[in-house]
Amino acid sequence: MADIRWGYAVNQWRNMEVDLVRKDQFESAFKVVSVCGFRAIEITDSAVGGPDMIPAFFGSAHKFMDFLNDCGLDCVCSLFSGLGGGSSTNRADHIRIAEFARPLAEFIAELGASCIVVRPMGAYPREAPVTAEKIKVAAECWSKVGKITRTAGIQTVVHPDFLCGVRDQTQVEQLLESSDPEAVGLAMDTAEFTIAGIDPAKFYAKHHSRIKHLHFKDATTADTLAEYKDPTAEVDYWPTPLVTAGAKRQIERWFYEMGTPGGLVDFPALLKLMKKHDFNGWVVVESDQSPHLEESVMLNGWYRKQVLSKV
Repeated sequence: MADIRWGYAVNQWRNMEVDLVRKDQFESAFKVVSVCGFRAIEITDSAVGGPDMIPAFFGSAHKFMDFLNDCGLDCVCSLFSGLGGGSSTNRADHIRIAEFARPLAEFIAELGASCIVVRPMGAYPREAPVTAEKIKVAAECWSKVGKITRTAGIQTVVHPDFLCGVRDQTQVEQLLESSDPEAVGLAMDTAEFTIAGIDPAKFYAKHHSRIKHLHFKDATTADTLAEYKDPTAEVDYWPTPLVTAGAKRQIERWFYEMGTPGGLVDFPALLKLMKKHDFNGWVVVESDQSPHLEESVMLNGWYRKQVLSKV
């Protein structure tokens, strides 16, 4: 039987250096997430942080968990991490990346997390040409990382995005085929896949056994102009709160709340497939790049409760 749990990514609160740096800001963000019906949060290296930042803010992992619980949340479900930099396509960096992951996995296990989320390789302009051999090298890296994180009970999941070197269906499938299926899972992001031209529901139906983690957000536009190839695409894409990488078509932002009019993601169809295949894990809803942080959480919470709960 499917055991679908709902969390929320807090990366949206870390768009400026002054965001999410005081305990009252943490409390406000966490309580909004809780009140809107989500039970956990996904953190990042900069949004809340890891074994260095959390003890600095809260004193210890235990005290942070007490704080989370007081805000109505159960745990941290996942960590999205850059694993200290380095390149997955450079074999010389693999051991360093894997060893960096070890203490992170042990720490987030204390917070109740189930997985560590990583980008499979850098942005397309930096990685091009993206060859089958380069994807194989990246897969070797994440297999090493995954074997290490599993010792702490943490699943490593790769998260392709539409600006990543691994971005289309063929490349994502090559990455899965080249990596250890026991060590490496996939984090499927509905908006990122849609923008890159991949149908999330069809992909899930084909590869459900490898998908261990999901990000739910909507998109209204696909990258049909291949703007991911622009040398400055990622510079414009992040950390600006409104995406300017799609300026050729005057796109305000790439990512939207679930149920947005004109949204391209069929969330009910995907959720039906997840239940059919007994998905057991976290669905993390995201509002990255939202200009109205709390409103986005409320809209997503409403859609989950009023639409998806009836699927």
